[in-house]
Order: sequence, then C-alpha cells, then structure tokens
Amino acid sequence: MSIEEYRQLRAYARYDGIYLGVIWVASFACLIGMSAFPQLSMLSMAIALTTPFFVGMQLKKYRDEGLDGRLTFSRGLLYCFRVFLNAALLFAVAQWAYMQFIDNGRLAGMLQSIFIQDDAQVILKQAGIKAEELVAAFAEVSPLQFALTYLVENVAIGVFLSLPIAAVMKK
Repeated sequence: MSIEEYRQLRAYARYDGIYLGVIWVASFACLIGMSAFPQLSMLSMAIALTTPFFVGMQLKKYRDEGLDGRLTFSRGLLYCFRVFLNAALLFAVAQWAYMQFIDNGRLAGMLQSIFIQDDAQVILKQAGIKAEELVAAFAEVSPLQFALTYLVENVAIGVFLSLPIAAVMKK
C-alpha cells in the first residue's frame, strides 16, 4: 500500500469513525433517557446493533468509490480497525464529558433501580453479589475510569467485528 493509498484509507476511516461515534453517542443518550421513557431502551439496543451493518455499508462505499471495486482482506481489516478506533475515541470523550459534567449520579441511580427488581436480585444472589455493593462500587468509579473502560471494550468489540466485516466485503 502506497502512502497515498494509506492517506485515503485514513481519511475515509476518520470520517466514518466520526459517524459511528455519533451513532454510539445517540445509543448512549437513549440508554440514559430510558429512565424517563422506557421505550428508549429498545431504541438504544437497536441503534447499537446497527454497528456492524453501518461499518459494512461504509466499507462497501470505500471499496466502490475509493478503490474502484477492489478491496483486499487486509486493507478492509485495517479500515475497520481504524473506524472502530476513531469511533471508540470519540465515544469515550463523550462518555467522559457526560459523566464529568452532566450525570451527577443519575446513572448510578438508574442501576440501583434495576438491581432492586426481583429478577436482578435472583441473578445477583446466584453470583454472590449484593446489589448495594455493586451500586456503591459503580458510584466510586471516576468519569475517566468509566470512559477508559468502555474505550477498551469498544476497541475489543471493534477488533472482533472487523474480521467478519472485512471478510464479507473483500472483493
């Protein structure tokens, strides 16, 4: 891959990563809003589940427009890695900002309301965890720790999803 081809890949992946990050932020916003409107939890899940299809669609666009219809598995894999990394970085910054400046314990309260339900109590009891301890531990997590945890998780999920997306879209 030449330097120009790599720059082109970076440019496509940067913009598509921004778009994916915005999608993830919308999903997170729906998750936060589900305490007021329970229907938003389903919308949050639906938005999150569109991730591999969105990345696949954008990879197809990159393949057809930027590469004249020819895409190797390795280039597709690199593109997907970069998209997921860019999206995860943007999403981590958004999560940190939310937890630092807006949340004020709302997410911990929402978790507490979930954990006091009978179904959750049974699961937690089987795991040997007390709901109060779990909520207290979550409340002690700093906004930076929260964002970094999900940054690592989102990058790992992106690596995992990149393999089948690149394999399907190679041509």
